[in-house]
Amino acid sequence: MAYLNQIIHKTCAQIRQFKSGGYYAFIAASMLKVGFFYVLLVLAVVIAGKFLINLDLTYSSIVSPFSTAQVLTIFIISESILGWIPPDLFMIWAEKFDHPLEMLTVLGLLSYLGGIVSYKIGAWIANRQKARVFIEKRLQKYSALTQKWGGVFIAVSALFPFSPFATVTLAVSLLKYPFNRFLIFGLFRILRFIGQGLLLFELLDWDLVSKLP
Repeated sequence: MAYLNQIIHKTCAQIRQFKSGGYYAFIAASMLKVGFFYVLLVLAVVIAGKFLINLDLTYSSIVSPFSTAQVLTIFIISESILGWIPPDLFMIWAEKFDHPLEMLTVLGLLSYLGGIVSYKIGAWIANRQKARVFIEKRLQKYSALTQKWGGVFIAVSALFPFSPFATVTLAVSLLKYPFNRFLIFGLFRILRFIGQGLLLFELLDWDLVSKLP
């Protein structure tokens, strides 16, 4: 009973800490940004598909020159180095497969692996003073949030598109956040690819767009 009361007490204290630290406001703002982003995305796709371009033809002309292995290689490089290509594009690409859910899972695992590579890059930079100082100045925002919320912020950055996971991972490693904890919270990255990918499949039905009056 005493142990249960201790857990309840710690949980309540952590909730109060998150509330006073602006954590819930940050989550709410992130959710609003995500919702607004998808509304704009759907509108842009509908307008482009109906009045400007043939989406299927455009998509095929961009993707067809690359093999699956080449696309996955480009993806993991991007996810390891600051996420310079939006992962949403790769989620949309996954829909072309006979089993898109499996490909989304593969993308999630590769993104998770890319985060580990980014963490190791940060650990390497941390031992080089000039490079560390240069990078830390540019990652102050993410470093401050990591120090404030710890693993919860890692989970949020893994789940939401407006917190760049690779960049956050770099900041986390420079702070020498425990690697084993990072591995646990980073698993939310896989959930993001599956959940967001399935959502994109529903929102971006290009065949339906082309049939709109």
